[in-house]
Amino acid sequence: MVSLKKLPPSRNLEHLLNTFLADVFLSQKRINPKLVVAFSGGLDSCVLLHLLVECSKMLPFQLSAHHVNHGLSANANVWANFCTKTCAELNIPLIISKVKVELSSGLGVEAAARAARYAALKGADADFICLAHHQDDQAETLLLQLARGAGVKGLAGMGRVNDKLLRPLLDAPRSALQTYASANKLNWIDDESNADTTFDRNFMRHEILPNLEKQYPAIKQTISRSASHLADCSALLNDLAQLDVANCTQTSRQLALPTLKLLSLSRVNNVLRWWLSGQGFDLPSTAQLQQISQQILHAKADASIQLKIAQSVTLRRYQDYVYLVDDCLASAPINQLWQGEECVVLPDNSRLIFTQKLGEGFALNRVKNIKLRIKNREGGERFKPELGRPYRSLKQVLQTHAMPPWKREQLPLIFMDETLVIIPNVGVDASLQANSDEVGLYVTWLHD
Repeated sequence: MVSLKKLPPSRNLEHLLNTFLADVFLSQKRINPKLVVAFSGGLDSCVLLHLLVECSKMLPFQLSAHHVNHGLSANANVWANFCTKTCAELNIPLIISKVKVELSSGLGVEAAARAARYAALKGADADFICLAHHQDDQAETLLLQLARGAGVKGLAGMGRVNDKLLRPLLDAPRSALQTYASANKLNWIDDESNADTTFDRNFMRHEILPNLEKQYPAIKQTISRSASHLADCSALLNDLAQLDVANCTQTSRQLALPTLKLLSLSRVNNVLRWWLSGQGFDLPSTAQLQQISQQILHAKADASIQLKIAQSVTLRRYQDYVYLVDDCLASAPINQLWQGEECVVLPDNSRLIFTQKLGEGFALNRVKNIKLRIKNREGGERFKPELGRPYRSLKQVLQTHAMPPWKREQLPLIFMDETLVIIPNVGVDASLQANSDEVGLYVTWLHD
């Protein structure tokens, strides 16, 4: 953390920004990267834009700005015009995006506007997106997360570096930005909604933090420091989750229960949070997490567990595994001849890989003018996996191979005439299995 007390007010923010950017560029091995400033036209983003223009004289990077017009204020177009004028004066390219804020999403105006803004910013052609959040914003964020009962990740607040997002001024108090703006005679606009304390963040900013500062003058700095400590804790929990997940996964969407059950409940919950977040899902609430861990760890072995994780994704348990299942991937109709391809892409985007192997798979040389047809399961299919043993129903065969019920419905089958001869990933009809001196056709089904 760079101290702002060791340099004159006119230089401290420039030094802070130069040091931060140089460290980021070096650590990520970026040469002349593209930087986009999230430019609202308010005090904070005007200061950041001006600072970056100054920094670009010393550090090599390409600078542009991006203004997001939410259309929520009667002054929205006036603000966009201000941003256009300011960027023209600084000779900085500007992109203006108009977004529609989904007010009926149930998120609330603040969260819905933030979601629309970030979606627009992340779509920019840039190596990094610079945001003007500062120390006061970090303090407000931690207090808001406390009020919501957030866990360690939420209480860690905003990160200085988060993928493409950079927050170079997160260690600077807003007073330092005000001093810089005055010293450099900057102009900016004021969003009238910033005074509306019915919004949670404004309530924290205008009602709570000023009262806390009366008793604890350094409260913003100390809260920011606490957020930094919690960010370290969150990183350690992520590291632990990665180690635990590595011991109980075969695929990215599957967890092995026997290994999971060896962990304490706290570590199980930590694994579930990290695993679900890594798949792109929102973190479950405490109540949801308790329900998930209770169901997968303690339900009876033959219980049918289906817990909704997202709109079309459920968490299911089958035998000794927990799966994330896309409900929308119902089996699409398949009825096509195999034309000798090495790879056949099926309607659900899964693939069949056909490989010739000595002594394995379907004995190609035993059947002349072979015609293999790929089809869905229809019901009533029978299969003979071993010589000297009776035919068995397809259901029995797939149960023996521990294939989950939903995968059985998607499984492509391969027929010769009307006889089921190959079950991908499972086996070949006993009478047509290649001997050790025969070339066989080995079929693998690749799916998520």
